[in-house]
Amino acid sequence: MTPPSSKYGPLHALAAGAVLVYTVLANGFAAFWHQFLHGMDLKLTEANILPLLCTNTLLFGGLFLILWVSTFFGRARSPSGPHGRAVAPRPPPVGSCVPCDLIRLTLLSIIPICLIALGLNWASSELFSRLTNIDLADQDLVKFITSNALSLRSKAILFVFILIEAPVVEELLFRGVLFGGLTKIMPIWPAILLSGLVFAGIHVNAATLIPLWFLGAAFAWLYVRTGTLLAPMAVHFTFNAVNLALCPFI
Repeated sequence: MTPPSSKYGPLHALAAGAVLVYTVLANGFAAFWHQFLHGMDLKLTEANILPLLCTNTLLFGGLFLILWVSTFFGRARSPSGPHGRAVAPRPPPVGSCVPCDLIRLTLLSIIPICLIALGLNWASSELFSRLTNIDLADQDLVKFITSNALSLRSKAILFVFILIEAPVVEELLFRGVLFGGLTKIMPIWPAILLSGLVFAGIHVNAATLIPLWFLGAAFAWLYVRTGTLLAPMAVHFTFNAVNLALCPFI
């Protein structure tokens, strides 16, 4: 596979990775491990849900914006491959309908990616619980959606955050910047796996580590195959929507 043309380089990937790792380890490894197993305990209430979600958006969105602006300076204008060579987008086959091909591949990818991720979510949680006798916590947002702690208005805010903000901002940052930069210094499959691992780790949840790792890798693969972030954004949106639909049955 040929990596998509990207304006981001190794320094962008390193900066993004360093900030993301710092956000989850800022309180120390012991606190991270406790949150990893038992949840982050976000303490969402009617009064603080919007500020907390806005802070999260500013962190991820602000990081992406800074890195994006930096591409207008220096040599970041010219994307290069793993050995410093320029990487040009692959030309489409003669006579092919590129938009139709992108839509077709995206639609064909949605069902298997979602089913595999959901299966891995169940299997990894069951296996970990059996091996360690620890009941892993659900993601904090899922716990609040399935509880009666928040009003309908607050849950609607969560829905917008999960369905719109997360797919857009996370794909721009993790696939656009992190994965795009990693492809300049390593082969494409290690870049796919490493960016997927960072994506999974930033969620700080043992129950979803394996499925989110798979999702992050699948989104990067889809980005490579289509050459556009719109494809992983669409599948990301669909997966989150499926999870929200399944929440009442958890």
